[in-house]
Amino acid sequence: MNLSLIGTLKKLTFSLTFTLAIVANINAEQRPLAVTDIMKFKQIVKPQLSEDGQWLAYSAQPDRGDSTFYLKAINSPKQYQVENGTSGAISADGRFAAVTIPPTLLAKEQADKKAKKKLKNNLEIITLASGARVTFTKVESFQLSDKFGYLAFISEIPEAEDKLADEATTSEPANTAEQNDEEAEIKLFNSKRINKSLTIVNLETGEQQVIEQVDGYAFAEKTPNLVYAISTKDGVENALKALNVKTSKTSLLVTKANSSFNGFSWNNEGNKVAFLQGDFSQENDIRSHIVKIWKSNNNKIKTIKTNDKQAANWYIPETNKLTWSLDDERLFFGFKPVVEKLAEIDTKPESTDDLYNIEKLTEGRNLQIWHGDDSLIKTNEKYQLGKDKKSFFTAVFHVDDNKLVRLADKKVISVKASNNENAVIAKTDLNYRKLRTWEGFFSDIYIVDLDNGKKSLVTKKLSSYSNVKLSESGRYAAFYENENIWIYDRNNNKKRNITKNLPVSFADEDHDYPSKVPGYGIAGWLEDDDGVLVYDKFDIWLLQTDGDDAKCLTCAVGRPNSLQFRVNKLDDEQDYFSDEESLLLTSYSDELKHFGFYQLNLANEQLTKLLEENKKFKFIAKAKHADKLLYTREDFNEYPDIWVADLNLSNNKKITNVNPQKDDFLWGQSELVEWRSNMGVKHQGVLIKPANYVEGMQYPVVVYYYRRFSQRMYEFNAMKVNHRPNFPFYTSNGYAVFLPDVHFEVGTPGHSTNKSILPGLQKIIDMGVADPKAIGLHGHSWSGYQTLHAITETDIFAAAVSGAPVSNMTSAYSGIRLGTGLARQFQYEQGQSRIGASMFERRDLYIENSPVFFADRINTPLLMQFGDVDDAVPWQQGVEMYMAMRRLEKNVILLQYEGEPHHLKKYPNKVDYTIKMKQYFDHYLKGAPAAKWMVEGEAYRESK
Repeated sequence: MNLSLIGTLKKLTFSLTFTLAIVANINAEQRPLAVTDIMKFKQIVKPQLSEDGQWLAYSAQPDRGDSTFYLKAINSPKQYQVENGTSGAISADGRFAAVTIPPTLLAKEQADKKAKKKLKNNLEIITLASGARVTFTKVESFQLSDKFGYLAFISEIPEAEDKLADEATTSEPANTAEQNDEEAEIKLFNSKRINKSLTIVNLETGEQQVIEQVDGYAFAEKTPNLVYAISTKDGVENALKALNVKTSKTSLLVTKANSSFNGFSWNNEGNKVAFLQGDFSQENDIRSHIVKIWKSNNNKIKTIKTNDKQAANWYIPETNKLTWSLDDERLFFGFKPVVEKLAEIDTKPESTDDLYNIEKLTEGRNLQIWHGDDSLIKTNEKYQLGKDKKSFFTAVFHVDDNKLVRLADKKVISVKASNNENAVIAKTDLNYRKLRTWEGFFSDIYIVDLDNGKKSLVTKKLSSYSNVKLSESGRYAAFYENENIWIYDRNNNKKRNITKNLPVSFADEDHDYPSKVPGYGIAGWLEDDDGVLVYDKFDIWLLQTDGDDAKCLTCAVGRPNSLQFRVNKLDDEQDYFSDEESLLLTSYSDELKHFGFYQLNLANEQLTKLLEENKKFKFIAKAKHADKLLYTREDFNEYPDIWVADLNLSNNKKITNVNPQKDDFLWGQSELVEWRSNMGVKHQGVLIKPANYVEGMQYPVVVYYYRRFSQRMYEFNAMKVNHRPNFPFYTSNGYAVFLPDVHFEVGTPGHSTNKSILPGLQKIIDMGVADPKAIGLHGHSWSGYQTLHAITETDIFAAAVSGAPVSNMTSAYSGIRLGTGLARQFQYEQGQSRIGASMFERRDLYIENSPVFFADRINTPLLMQFGDVDDAVPWQQGVEMYMAMRRLEKNVILLQYEGEPHHLKKYPNKVDYTIKMKQYFDHYLKGAPAAKWMVEGEAYRESK
């Protein structure tokens, strides 16, 4: 097969015509994008608004290269930037900013493995009023005090000093073997911590205080208190101390040999700190901790005690999270059950007889037993065990009442801390873990009383992804189940369907999976249990707990105009809406794909349009103590820079411009296209015409799809080098890009693809945009599968690229997703693969939807890509398709990226695949000469 002769005269003629058209129309200042140009585009990462609304902070990070951190004044042209800054923080009083500066990319890539360990971050402090800067080196962590002008950071003691300390330790004489082992264990613990020092800086005067051998620290929010832990080399003088940075008064809270102090959590008033105290001289394997609370006003410590029965069966682990309620009346933390460790047998033989000791021999086995009645298959059990090691069973301590209440237990395992004064929501999936294999994730839901730990069952076998909202009193829980919104009342232990008599559906109207239909979500409760705000497809409803007096708050505008309204939460600490509140809503046109902002006044139910354009808008944040908010605006040609505005979207202005180089490049223009599928169903898609599009000229087209992509009409394409085709990269180089919606039918997902997209392709051919002989198809993962199936049914595509696809549903069905250890059966029966039955019930559908069985029908050149440690799709699926097409002497190439998962992670591989993908399409769609790897392949190479 001579690929160099495949390019036709027609394609060569197109290339010449296109080139002449570009020469005639191109702006001399604009040029097509190259791969290296994509690398240099930046994205805004973690934007934050100071609490007073006066400063914006963000990092501008390129796809490859070093970031720049920016601090911009909202009401003046003042701006600071920190080269190579990646992240930062603004003090609560808005006076100071701290920016982390890691080693440069060049430094990291030049360093060998040993040298990389020595590379440390720097920290730059900026006084925002004056612009004064100071830099600290080798900083591991830092914290700014909220309102007192202080900085605390941990750094390493210089290496020479640390070496001397190590020498001093190793020169100590050993005692008995048992004593030596115990001391070595303690020293091992402490040796991980002693090479740190804490530096406290007065940012107004520049004065510094250095405290050696600090293990951890934390500033209070509203007081000038700092708590820190000392871990000495021998563990003898380990201690917990507090420092008032304004008065320089130091308080010794606890001192105890071989103790650890961590988990620091200040209450909101800043006069109490909770912490964990551990004892590392314990001989057992369980490192049990004690939770204590220090009160700064009287310098007293309260120990949270457990009873003897609890202590015998439960312990407080170091992996924990101490969380105060906003009113400071409750402290949440976690327990773990004591699990008896199985006795270990020394497998090392001590005599000839031991060589034949069956017990010793079998103790050294490497075995996992997969039993048919196991609740989890072993791979998922291993994954779950990893999660369980980090989890705990939540309890609450009522501070004023000095009462500890256990909220979670071995049957009801999951409880999250809450600001609700009366109750929390709890869930457990223990009864449904076996169903993960073929049906999905489910949980039983409870309301747990904070005062006594009593559990009230809300509902059984609820989808684990369903939202459950607790009312302010803790009496009611609102949730979606069986296509309706329900209210559970724990006072009378009853649940009520409160939407059954309403004229609209609260179930997903576009659901095309063979599973229970999900809902649209619950925005939240009003204060005093005065109702709950819920969503249908378009509108926001206010529903009462008795199901009466339901009000649609947006129906006059929403559904009649196909506008979807959703609430933006302006305050992360606000748990309930006031009935006098004005809500900021985001709108989305399901028909026209544009976005906007509206305001909904709950007091008078008035809906006001604030901003609506042919753009995509996204709310980011509101200033904590000012009526300022941040949002982004974008379309295909406009990067989503940050805008600042008042709460009613007045006085809005663009405040960032992170990619000014965008104007240097040819780009393209998007438009919405509509057509009818082969089944007569209305479909939409986005057609991105190439830069300097010439009316009447036909262009090569790259089709990229997954499920619904028409919502991307006003999205700026992510400027990254990865496994996806970069749209502007193609449109600036003479391609059109087509993003069609796919509507799936349960049982025949493979056939659904062509039923949806082929009429769409005919539409853009009829529009005179697409060259019918130069259409390429690209998909990854699920759409990689669709791509394989599509080319078994049609020859319309000149070439196809498929990344990480399933090719054989019969062999993939009982495979394992290596990332989570889950069986793949649920995906086919209930999930994305949409078969809707087991393979044993409808094996015909599994065969019918498997492209590998119809590889003999493929005439389209195919390029496949797989990482050979893919954690979602077994990469052997690619091998199966490759082997079938190779045996049939079809045109196929498989790119195996070694050591890569489902999405490429290593940057050289991303670049390589991006280039090869473009070369492949250039050859088959534009008649460019075939690259050498396409003609000759490449001999096996040893991994580097």
